Amino acid sequence: MTTATTAPLTLALAICLGLAGSATALETGDLDVLREEALAQVNADRAEQDLPPLTLQEALNEAAQSHAEDMIENDYYAHVSPEGVGPQDRFLDQGGGRAKVVRENIARCSGCALPPDEERVESFETGWMNSPPHRENILSEGLQGFGFGIAGEEGRIVAVQTFAGPGVPPALGPDQQPSPIAEAERSNTMVEMLNRAREREGLPALANSETLAQAARNLLPEEDGGLLDQDGESDLYAALPEGARRDWRSLRLISAGCGGCGAEITDADLRYFREQWLDNPQFTSAVTNERFDAAGAAFLASGEGAKRAILVLGTSR
Repeated sequence: MTTATTAPLTLALAICLGLAGSATALETGDLDVLREEALAQVNADRAEQDLPPLTLQEALNEAAQSHAEDMIENDYYAHVSPEGVGPQDRFLDQGGGRAKVVRENIARCSGCALPPDEERVESFETGWMNSPPHRENILSEGLQGFGFGIAGEEGRIVAVQTFAGPGVPPALGPDQQPSPIAEAERSNTMVEMLNRAREREGLPALANSETLAQAARNLLPEEDGGLLDQDGESDLYAALPEGARRDWRSLRLISAGCGGCGAEITDADLRYFREQWLDNPQFTSAVTNERFDAAGAAFLASGEGAKRAILVLGTSR
């Protein structure tokens, strides 16, 4: 746990990254004012790094406040409560989306004047920004929402920052920026990427089939929840465009999904899904199976962090 001293008070900090009732006896100060101050401090620090501003979100405010009060009331200081409740759990309990990435900073001070005020909020922000892991949370890309909670009792104050957003593609390398890929180009790009693996095995290239790409699009889930949960049990022939069933001797479906991986489909996502398929022996055996001579792919992003990819391999008649 990182600690920084600001005489005569002690400021302690902690950090956590996750994929997320007020007690009247506690002193919270004017929460609306303090939350606006906390947001202004965070956005000022983000602006210095050319990062987009965050907005206050009720679910994040409630998650942060409930955690601050729980730590005071139950005399502990950690991201995970004694009951095993963590940052993402608290976010979900307040109605947050489970596909979003959730980050949390916590801080405390002893011997502090109550109720907490704007100066105390500014002091906590300074401490967080002076601590590399907490600074990383504040300055992370892929975040949109911010929440702040604070509570005090008998000279102790605990503060919580909670962040959430769609995240960034997991295959994004250091200092890389994702490049969005138009829907019309995605299938061909993925097939080309998979053909490099087939080439290494001395196999002929797969043809990019618009028919199979359309089947893949027809198999994408209609509801956002399905982007994370899909069992792959589908009628592949029924998904083909009308009149195309007789053109294929056999078909095989492969799918993959992710959460907290950005708002739109990018080149980094295609690299990520390719690696998911090539790192899994079951899927690799299909991708590199010489009986398949064509493929088509489709991708969908919820905008909230969930993504789904479907690849249909086929043997033409």
